[in-house]
Amino acid sequence: MITKNGKQFKFGLQCLVLNDIDFMEAMLRTFQPFIDRILVSIDEQSWLKDVKSDGKAEKLVKKLQKEFDNIEYVKGVWKNETDQRNEALNTLKDCEYVFIVDVDEMWSSGDINNVQKYILEHRGDVTVFMANWNTRFKKLNWRIHPREQFKPVVVIDSKKGLKFGKSRDVLQTEKAAFNLIPENLLMIEHFSYVRSEDSKIKEKIQTFAHATEIVNGADWWYENIYLPATISSMYLHPTNPEAYHGLIEEPLHPEIKATLKKYSPKLFKDDK
Repeated sequence: MITKNGKQFKFGLQCLVLNDIDFMEAMLRTFQPFIDRILVSIDEQSWLKDVKSDGKAEKLVKKLQKEFDNIEYVKGVWKNETDQRNEALNTLKDCEYVFIVDVDEMWSSGDINNVQKYILEHRGDVTVFMANWNTRFKKLNWRIHPREQFKPVVVIDSKKGLKFGKSRDVLQTEKAAFNLIPENLLMIEHFSYVRSEDSKIKEKIQTFAHATEIVNGADWWYENIYLPATISSMYLHPTNPEAYHGLIEEPLHPEIKATLKKYSPKLFKDDK
């Protein structure tokens, strides 16, 4: 909770998860000191109903609950990402602002602090905050270049009755005032296509919201694009190839790298 001009502001965080926990503990531990209520929304089966929960996400959250009192979770079956996000947003309606953070997205602690100050400076003028991110592909130090055009919603003023319309996009109403957080204040590391095991990437694309839109299908993309990818590969996006034009090498933020090494050491198995 942050106090400004005598008023206290409560912050919540929602994240959705099925079985994808490679980055989850590192992410939750990074945000935990800054957030009043962290809600982990656990799918008992995928939105397409073809993959069931393996129970690992719930086990991890229960472990963290023994250490922290601001982490909670719900389990359920939702027909799509939009419904799940809106239910989580409603659960956190006692918070002034809700962070929208997926389990494979990492922020530095400095960025979290910067953003909390930034959104309070823009209170009353902005209700939906978006951000830039580095999309990591196959290896921790490979990122999509140039950066993808998509700017994810990362914070919502939850007192304005805003709702998600499709996936992570907020419905544009008269109360939805959008703002892009400057990248000198926040650059998210999105490990969208990096996992400790290649097979986890295949499950990810088979279960994410755009699974039915993959060009030539999930199996083809996994076998012909992802597995053989090198730093010189091009046109890598599963549903819109041109969106991921190419790759460059770029090191991680030192704090993020250290946090991942501590809580997700399997991600570094190929380090020499």
